[in-house]
Amino acid sequence: MALTARVLLVLAATLTVAVAILPATARAAWVDYPSGVPCGVTIPVEQCDPGDAAANSACMDVCHYGGCRRGGQCVSLGLARGRGCHCKC
Repeated sequence: MALTARVLLVLAATLTVAVAILPATARAAWVDYPSGVPCGVTIPVEQCDPGDAAANSACMDVCHYGGCRRGGQCVSLGLARGRGCHCKC
């Protein structure tokens, strides 16, 4: 029994360390995009980073499922306006 408890303790410690060192991208915040976004519209979404492949992929999917055949792309909205997901026509 003592060996089983020790193994479980080591396993718990290992998992705790693994979760603590996960990269920030693996723990990124969930973005709740609206549905049915029409083409040509830019949705303000601060987490939509133009340099992040996963964010661009999510933006592309949202626009595609909304009816935009060309998908979407994360864009900068300009000085002090943040970032967004632009659905391409």
